[in-house]
Amino acid sequence: MAVKTRHRLSLPRRAVASEPWYRRKELHLVVGILVAFLTVGFASQRATDGARTALDARLLNAGAGADAGLVGVESEQLSAVRAIAFTQGVAQALEANDGPALNTLVAPLHANSTVPMVDMVLPNGRVVLAVRSKGAPAPVRTRAGLLALTQALQRADGSRGGRLSELVVFRSGPTLLTISAVMKGTTPVGAVLAMTPLANVLGRLSQEVGADLTAYDSDGRPVATTAAFAPQPTGSDTARALMGGGATVTRYVFADHREQLGRLIVDHTPNAVLGVSLEDDSNVTGRIVAIYAAIGLLCTVLILATFWARVAIEQRRR
Repeated sequence: MAVKTRHRLSLPRRAVASEPWYRRKELHLVVGILVAFLTVGFASQRATDGARTALDARLLNAGAGADAGLVGVESEQLSAVRAIAFTQGVAQALEANDGPALNTLVAPLHANSTVPMVDMVLPNGRVVLAVRSKGAPAPVRTRAGLLALTQALQRADGSRGGRLSELVVFRSGPTLLTISAVMKGTTPVGAVLAMTPLANVLGRLSQEVGADLTAYDSDGRPVATTAAFAPQPTGSDTARALMGGGATVTRYVFADHREQLGRLIVDHTPNAVLGVSLEDDSNVTGRIVAIYAAIGLLCTVLILATFWARVAIEQRRR
């Protein structure tokens, strides 16, 4: 018996419409990755900027603290020179060029002060007596040519009695000097000098403010520092602008050590440039925040992917 073959009518297949470009998974994946990178980068940059802003504020406060501490050192030296200059018998002994008598009067006052160096000098600059603390620079024979000595003697009859403070550079190094004329009646018979090496002053202030301190001269050269590295010069134009009242300048003085430059005020007058520096770890903060943000985004994606997979499996079971 012959079997009849049934022929099925073949209907033309509909052409599958292509998926719109904005619904492509590849596009969504690229956009998601781009958004993740932007989010991580934005969080990292904001954290870096915040940490650097906090560092700059700390540098500014440390600079103000250093200037205030310097005023304290000036006050200590001023107290020492006043005590010596007004001690009875000092003027007579200095006029008579009597070193032993001066030593008897001055040495106890020096011992009770925090000043490491005291010189008693005649108007011509000759040093009659030099008292030193342990470790202080060695005495010299004369202070002839010292501008502060000339000014102190010239202003001896003024309201301040010839007392002034300034930074001077001796052969032993830059020194914070406070000087006062020694009067016998109305006549100056000499002067008393109280001195502290600038390196010692910066070392003391550095511990108080918790930052490295560097002093630069008017040409921008570093003259004293507490840093473990050699600071870069600032340049004469920058130094003179700062000493003239210009705004503070922030720079990287060595590797990642961030430094803020301002004026070093001595006796109400800018005598040098003061640099305050700390190590800048803001980039480390930014990297840590970036890692945390990336981990957070990755965990979020894994959690959402897990829920999506569970929903997809449930739908297939139905």
